[in-house]
Amino acid sequence: MTHRVAMLAFPDAQVLDVIGPLEVFSRTARWLADTWGRAEPAYAVEIVAAEAGQVRMSSGLELTASRSFRDLPACDTLLVAGGIGWASAAEDAELLAWLRGMAGRVERLGSICTGALILGAAGLLEGRAATTHWAYCDRLAAIAPGCEVAPDAIFVESGGVFTSAGVTTGMDLALELVERDWGKATAVAVAQELVIYRKRPGGQGQFSRFLEAERREDVFGRLQLWVLEHLDEDLPLERLADAAGMSPRHFSRRFKAETGATPAAWVGKLRLEEARRRLESGAGSLKEVARGCGFQDEQNLRRAFRRRLGVAPSDYRERFGG
Repeated sequence: MTHRVAMLAFPDAQVLDVIGPLEVFSRTARWLADTWGRAEPAYAVEIVAAEAGQVRMSSGLELTASRSFRDLPACDTLLVAGGIGWASAAEDAELLAWLRGMAGRVERLGSICTGALILGAAGLLEGRAATTHWAYCDRLAAIAPGCEVAPDAIFVESGGVFTSAGVTTGMDLALELVERDWGKATAVAVAQELVIYRKRPGGQGQFSRFLEAERREDVFGRLQLWVLEHLDEDLPLERLADAAGMSPRHFSRRFKAETGATPAAWVGKLRLEEARRRLESGAGSLKEVARGCGFQDEQNLRRAFRRRLGVAPSDYRERFGG
């Protein structure tokens, strides 16, 4: 039977959040028809919104909703787009009530980017793990205090609800759903046709940390990039100061004034974030992660995780690993 996928859009949604995942499902249907001669489409996709007709995206482009969400009789997978218009959507009581009603009727419910905040506002992430765009993780935690936010994950499944990180990760999520429906070979073939990773390496934190550093044009932005490339090495104060082109004393004063943290605490935070990213992506054993991130051994890695996150590295990988 044809699997029906509906994407909820709204004014000022992100156009890639809407069309990216739908293209993955549509391309899969074409690939299965062309390769295996499947007569009935594997997927049928549509966009729904508050009203049928044109919906203006944040880019200025307009997409066509085939019907109002109120008139959607049923579907198998319901996805909620993200975008700068999420806040207005999250205050729409009728929309939130409809989402709560649909949650028990669909096979799969999910979101792309800040669409997770709309699910959170509907109360659908309480007691679940979820993710969203790295810049909105704190806001998601505030909206859904009972949600366990995974800030570095590309996508998360928890209790049958799927959430993905920023923008293009909606395509990662769609490929994961295709693999569950049609197997790995199909997902790989579709990814090859779309010229994208089947499973991209690492988590979204690699983008947020490097982009944040690259946006800073001062010495500390350059230093952060340098440290991220040398985490597996010994990084005492003197070496950081030398990399920044300052004396240790002057560096310590300026660093504390700029960041509010000591250099040692800052490096420790970067080491932990990188270790989290590697555990989430399944990159290497715990021993390799510990050494690659500058913890020297598993015991130090374990101490850092328990102190900062309250969980052992092995449990963290089991919970959030890809």
